[in-house]
Amino acid sequence: MSCSAFSAARRDSSFVPQKYNVLFILAGLLVATFASSCGSSGPPVSVNLSPSSAQSIQQGQTVAISATVTNDASGQGVTWSLSGTGCASAACGTLTNQTATSVTYAAPASVPSNLTVTVTATSMKDPSKSASVAVTVPAIAVTIQNKVSELAAGSGALFFAQFSATVQNDPANQGVTWTLTANGAACSPACGTLSMANTLSVTYTPPASVPAAPDNMPTITATSLTNSMRSDLDAFTIFDGATACGTGGNESVLNGQYAIMLQGWIGSAPGTPLLFGASFAADGTGKITLGADQVNPFLNHSSSGFSVVPAASGYSVSPDNRGCLTLTDESDNTFSFHFSLGAISGGVAVKGDIILFDQQSATPQRASGILRRQDPTAFSLSALAPNFALGADGWENVKGPLTHYALVGSFAQSGGTLSNPSFDANDGGTPRSTSGLGQNFGTIQPVATATGMAFASLQLPGPLPGSANVTVYVISSSELFVISNDLNNIGIGAVFSGRAIATPTSFSASSISPNYIFRFTGSPSGTASASIGLSSFSGGISGSVSGTLDQFASGTPTSLDLAGTYALTTSSGKVSLTGASAATSPVCYLTNPLDSVSALCISADNSVSLGVFNTLPAATYSSASLSGNFFFGSNEPGDATVADLSGVASISSGTLQGVQDVSGQSGLTLASPVNATLSITANGSGNLGPKTVAVTNGTALYFIDETGTSPPVVQVLEQ
Repeated sequence: MSCSAFSAARRDSSFVPQKYNVLFILAGLLVATFASSCGSSGPPVSVNLSPSSAQSIQQGQTVAISATVTNDASGQGVTWSLSGTGCASAACGTLTNQTATSVTYAAPASVPSNLTVTVTATSMKDPSKSASVAVTVPAIAVTIQNKVSELAAGSGALFFAQFSATVQNDPANQGVTWTLTANGAACSPACGTLSMANTLSVTYTPPASVPAAPDNMPTITATSLTNSMRSDLDAFTIFDGATACGTGGNESVLNGQYAIMLQGWIGSAPGTPLLFGASFAADGTGKITLGADQVNPFLNHSSSGFSVVPAASGYSVSPDNRGCLTLTDESDNTFSFHFSLGAISGGVAVKGDIILFDQQSATPQRASGILRRQDPTAFSLSALAPNFALGADGWENVKGPLTHYALVGSFAQSGGTLSNPSFDANDGGTPRSTSGLGQNFGTIQPVATATGMAFASLQLPGPLPGSANVTVYVISSSELFVISNDLNNIGIGAVFSGRAIATPTSFSASSISPNYIFRFTGSPSGTASASIGLSSFSGGISGSVSGTLDQFASGTPTSLDLAGTYALTTSSGKVSLTGASAATSPVCYLTNPLDSVSALCISADNSVSLGVFNTLPAATYSSASLSGNFFFGSNEPGDATVADLSGVASISSGTLQGVQDVSGQSGLTLASPVNATLSITANGSGNLGPKTVAVTNGTALYFIDETGTSPPVVQVLEQ
């Protein structure tokens, strides 16, 4: 009987004769029972899986899945199904060990690309109810780590490039096999050779000279041994590093032994800090005869002392003293530079500014710094001055990512033994210091007579207690470049570079000049900061200081009053300034005036700036105080957005005209015109146009563009 019929029977029961009451009572009980089941379908069925979230397993592996069905009193359980986009049958894997409550999914032994399948459990009691879980089977992924876009041809006993590969999701862990082709066909030895191949790395040796096409554009391929369908490749161009700069016609102006020191960035903002140094010999005709380089990229490796390969390196200098330089080392790393030269004596440049724009690797490298001619007669420990001041800056990540670090101090040296240290550091706004008469704090190893390079260890105040390992480049008996070799998490916990300049043995009130111009570059919270200004000292071991400081940071110009006091420590040459704020309270160490440096300084504020004081002679200054030919650069960039600049300019009657080379995030631009009108007041301050600030002492000019069209940077013009 249907539910509707039972309902009708119940409605009509009142008209049944009395004698049938007992029968209808019994029937009513049956009707009520049946009606209750007809009036409701009972609790709904639901299916739950364990695991319930998406799974990822390797090729050939399995995952067990169980199902729980609620409100299934009959215990019928589920049926299982497998589906996947773009795969069928065994290509999706298989379901094994199927029961009403569990199943095992087995992934294929090999997949040509990443595979995602869906395992579904469907209730047998109520087929409209089901649950699913996604399972991903990642394919083998091969990656060549150190890809390049170009490599220099050349020869040498140790001249080669090392390629390495990583292989992910390889259940057999077999690694890769390597091949070298050009235009799809084997090309060795014309396009170079592979040797010392193993499952993770291979050595590539380039041909001695650039081959004809297509062998000049080879491809190195790393192919998975487990699945030959999975591979990675690096296609690159073989070029001639010795002639890459062309001919400028003025190569004789770069002649002798030179050292360069640069700071910069790898990649786009925020980027990874980069330190670079090198020593090289230029023969005056465009050839590099020897050299060695040093790279510290703030990552998991650094290198120092790699020999430069003369056959793959070269330079050129144009008539305006701007030039191009390529240095290729024995790891077939070619570094490309542009420079501007100055201080020309006897037809040979003594110094210059230099920028790096290197796109040899997949991640570009950019940097800026200085170039100085070395004095080979000073390439011995006995030739070095007995006392130095050191100023350096760089980066650490012990306190957090890209924390700026700067230090300044003085020390004595005798035969490479370093003593009497007095150092102050600013570690992301945290002051650190160390001092102690007679205390040994480091050593310099013997100087290489070919390059003027030496290794050293220095006990410096830093985020970690320890000894900093550095490379020293001897410029002269009175000047050293210092570049750290440590990674960012060892040594003192910071990487840095800077200059050491000779100082007197002792200091007195007369050591302090009445007036200085100064410049600082820093990086508060990972963004660039630039400052310039003028200062006046009252005289004496201690006294008052006055002046102005113009700072540009985060798009905001700020002018500060330097009113405060100073105190000189006669044993170390330390000058402590105390102003109204940390920004106007730098710490300086005096030097013997050299190369526009009379003192090396650091700021005490969170800009963590490194700077120099330069003597300001007593004079009445004007726009006519500067004249002649100048070279200029941007010094170290405070962050990865700062463009690196190098150029030349002439100044006459307040008119500045020149050209500059710019290495920026958008690429390399050469010979961009520079024009400005110089306005200088009687005290040496002024500008180069609206929203710029400048200071000069008649021989050097520092200025900052505050228009907001470019990040903060101090541009330095010297003769």
